[in-house]
Order: sequence, then C-alpha cells, then structure tokens
Amino acid sequence: MNSRGGKISQATSVASLRDYLDFLQGHRQFITWPEPVMPEPDVRNVAVAAGRDFMTQPAILFDQITGYPGKRLALGVHGSFANIALLLGMPKESSIKSMFYEMVNRWDSSKAKLNRVEPGAAAVHQNRIEKDINLYDLLPLYRINEYDGGFYLGKANVVSRDPSDPDNFGKQNVGINRIQLHSKDTFTLLSPPVHDLGRQMRIADETGLPLRIAVMLGNHPAMALFAATPIGYEESEFEYASAMMGAPMTLTESGNGMDILADTEIVIEAEYLPGEHRIEGPFGEFPGSYSGVRRAPVFKVTAISHRDDPIFENIYIGRGWTEHDTLIGLNTCTPIYAVLKNEFPEVEAVNAMYQHGLTGIIAVHQRYGGFAKTVAMRALSTPHGSMYLKNLIMVDADVDPFNLTEVMWALSVKTRHEDVIVVPAMAGIPVDPAAVTAGRSHKLIIDATTHAAPDPKGVDSFMVEPPAGPTIDALQQMVHRLQEGK
Repeated sequence: MNSRGGKISQATSVASLRDYLDFLQGHRQFITWPEPVMPEPDVRNVAVAAGRDFMTQPAILFDQITGYPGKRLALGVHGSFANIALLLGMPKESSIKSMFYEMVNRWDSSKAKLNRVEPGAAAVHQNRIEKDINLYDLLPLYRINEYDGGFYLGKANVVSRDPSDPDNFGKQNVGINRIQLHSKDTFTLLSPPVHDLGRQMRIADETGLPLRIAVMLGNHPAMALFAATPIGYEESEFEYASAMMGAPMTLTESGNGMDILADTEIVIEAEYLPGEHRIEGPFGEFPGSYSGVRRAPVFKVTAISHRDDPIFENIYIGRGWTEHDTLIGLNTCTPIYAVLKNEFPEVEAVNAMYQHGLTGIIAVHQRYGGFAKTVAMRALSTPHGSMYLKNLIMVDADVDPFNLTEVMWALSVKTRHEDVIVVPAMAGIPVDPAAVTAGRSHKLIIDATTHAAPDPKGVDSFMVEPPAGPTIDALQQMVHRLQEGK
C-alpha cells in the first residue's frame, strides 16, 4: 500500500494481535518472558521497567503466570514509538514528528475497506460460553496499580450501538474503556457524558431502550489506536483503522448483534442495567494519580466468545510515560490537527501527547497579532479539547512542537504577561487531580509566538536563525557515520 506520504506499509499483512506479535518479533520488538511470574507485583514491575524506554520497548508475552496455568497475557503491544512506527510501515527508528505527519497523510476514512465473515467462520467464535460464565476463570487478572480497588481491564475495546438508531453503522462506537470486575459475570464501566458510550447510556436511561455492548480483548493493533481516537459520533472507528493500515479489517457479528473483529482474541457480551450502580475505584489513572471512589453503571455479562488458547491483552497506566501515552499520543494529536488545519491553514503541527492532551503544543504561522490565541481558543472547543485540553502552549511554525528544547526556548524569550490567559471553571475530565470540583477545570493558554502587528515587537526582537536545510541534514548524518566508525 502506498500511503499519501509515499511509504510502503510492511504491516498490511497484519490481521490480528497474533499476526502483529509475530511481525514485531521479526523486528526484535517482541519477547516472551522466560521466567514464571506472580500476577502481583511481578507483572506490574516488568511493565514499569520495560516502559522506561518508551522509544524502543518491546511487547511482552507472559505465559508462566502463577495461579493461571495455560493462560497468556500480552503487555506493551503499543508500548513504544518503535512499535507504532512499525505498525505504520515505517522504520522503527522514525521520529515522533515524522510519524505524526504520516498519520496526518493517512487521515481519510473514505479509503476504508471492511470485509465480513459469518460468525461460524470467525476465529473469535471458536469457543462459546453462554452458561456458568466466570470471568475469573477465563482471564489472568491482577491489579494494574498497587492500590487499585479491584481487577481492571485496562485496554478493552468496547463496541456499542445508539439505542435510538441501532441500525446506523456510523453511530456504532468503538471506544477504550477501563472496566472493573465485581463478580464472575458483572462489571462496572464508567464513560463520561462527552464520550460516545456515555451519550448512548444517557439515551438508554431516558428512553428505556436496551443497550448492549461487546467488549473486545486482544485486538488488531490499529483497532486499539482508533478506539482511543476522538472522532465524530457518526464516524466509524473500524473504517479509520482500515484506512490507516491501508488494508481491510475483517468483521463478524457478536451473539448480541454488535460488529466485532473476526480475529479478536476474546469478546465479552454484556447488557447495561439502567439505574443500577456500584462503588468503583480507586484506579491508577493516566494523569499519574488514583481516581478515587465513585458510583459507576453496571453491566451484566450474557455470553463470551474466544479463540483457542486466547491472549488476554492489558496495559500499564500510571505516571507517564506508560503504554497509555504511546498508545493514544499520536492519535490524539492528529484529529485536533485535522480540525484546526481545515479552519486555519496556518497551523503547522499539533503535539498533544502529554497525559491524553491535558497539555498541548501547537505550532502556527502567526498571521497577525493575537492570531495564535484565536487558534488556541478553537483548539479548546474541538471534540477532544473541550474536555481534555487544559494547558496550551502556542509556538511559531519554525519551532518544532515535538522538540521540548525548542519549545522551552520560545516560552522563555517570547512570552509577555499579556500572553498568558486563564479561563476558570470550564468543563474538564473528572480524573484531573488538580480539579477542585470533579469535572471542572481551568483552561490555560500561553502564547509563545513572535509578536506581530498591531502588537509592538519590543527592543531586541531580531532572532538568530541557525543554518537549516538539506546541507545541515547531510552534515548531521555524516557526523553520525563518523561517530560509528563508518
């Protein structure tokens, strides 16, 4: 497949999690842990240790888990930018900035291709459980963080349909939701109202219509990327995942009527119980803090399908960087960029990789004095920005927003007191540890762009322009070759 960026994807043959792990192994980005491990604290400790190298961490498969004979657990599948680059068909040494532009070039769901197979021919339906359901027997469970309030599924891809328009494929959502088990066949699932599933739960509450979901565990790696990507309510995550890979995604139907990946490892079918809540938490969340305890909606498991010898995929979430950050970083930047670029062609790049975009950096060509602040205000009102973007740093287009050295230079030499704007008591995420009231947050804009008319430039505003371009790039490569003795 030729992407619009001109690269040929080497990963188009990947059709499932198993394929991807084999693919990563061929690039030395996958290992099987060689020793027996305790579910706690060993699994957590290995995940944290591997995650220290977020550029090259390999995916890890555990198949000797004490207390869970025969069970398999995968962590770190999206744990490094090397793994993301390989998924995009790029060299694993690719820069974060180059991956950003490659994803931007592929941001077009119209190029999607979805295939379908009958449920009886789908690998996920090799085994079917409809009676005596027991999630504790099926899954190798452990607490992701030490003080979690229970066992969480941290990388579940949840498929749901709009109860008021169940036949609308576009309104079928796939999102990543953390799920806490409460018994062998019940769990709580917390979805903020701004998320598609939260919206569908509200519809079910108001109308009394049934809401069923299919929880996919162990998925095609592109599916996890787009389950975590903020796209429109009537846009399909399946389609975006296919377009990004430049290859078909194969779907089948779950027993309760959801479209699911035919080769996913495990699918848990469940039904929403309106009005029923249970105490959930705490949970170690992506801001690096525990979420606290709250009442959360309850779902009842009705059936389970799984492949032979299934792989349970989970994730470590905590103080960054963790797999959560590398999983959602670039695919948080890209849709924000797409919205802004459509309305403001002067936008050069968006870096919103920090804590799911709680802090973002936007590079823009300054059209006139105050223009960058206008772009910042629009960023804060994008579908993702309205809830997540909290701190925004605006820089000139010649500043690489992915290079914090350059960003700190701009922040240090170009910011005046009138370039700092704080908007209090805006909507925010409930798990923001800085929030006084859960769900309310400030919005901070720091304009570190070059001053333009009608603003006065100041006394010493002439900036050094270091040499750049192909000559400097070639010399840098020569330095590296000489360093390596080539």
